[in-house]
Amino acid sequence: FGAALPTAEETTYDIAGSSRLPPLRVLGQIHKTFIVCEGPDGLYLVDQHTAHERVLLERFQKARASQGVPSQRLLAPLTLELTPQQMALVEQQQEALLRLGFEVEPFGGLMVLLRALPTLLKQHPDPAAALAEILDGAIADRSGLSWEERLVMYAACRGAVKAGDGLTHDEMRDLMRQLEETDLSRTCAHGRPTVVRLSHAQLEREFGRR
Repeated sequence: FGAALPTAEETTYDIAGSSRLPPLRVLGQIHKTFIVCEGPDGLYLVDQHTAHERVLLERFQKARASQGVPSQRLLAPLTLELTPQQMALVEQQQEALLRLGFEVEPFGGLMVLLRALPTLLKQHPDPAAALAEILDGAIADRSGLSWEERLVMYAACRGAVKAGDGLTHDEMRDLMRQLEETDLSRTCAHGRPTVVRLSHAQLEREFGRR
């Protein structure tokens, strides 16, 4: 039909507008990475990783501001060998890690015991690897945030579902409801977009209806 493709400015959800999303109806999943939804003003493509990261970030933040992040003790402690940089961070920020639900105990040299982790991360398949990745992310981060804020940001990132994770319809619907309830639903902890919207007008142009 010769209709021009919409520009990035047209398709990206307007970040300057309302920070909350409208109610969305889940239609399906693409490449086990993007959730396709129908909204009152068009078609929405949702990045499942960045969306879940935003949900976890706000849950961590709200828990820190109230009673603290709930923690779950492991049935048996996990032994983990850290790098010198990771070990230095654990020793310097042990109280911050405890406030975030991580109970990490030095075990000689560069070895530590992971005895508990935040309940928000209890579904992670490898808690020890998650802790190492969170420490690495905080060390490499150059955002200027405090160490505790960096640890929160990377805990949310590492705890979120990943691209390539297949989700059931109920899981996708639950994630959308949780995302709709967040205060800043359109970006993840790192500022990446969670959604891209194609308006009804853009879809009509693509099909030659305008």
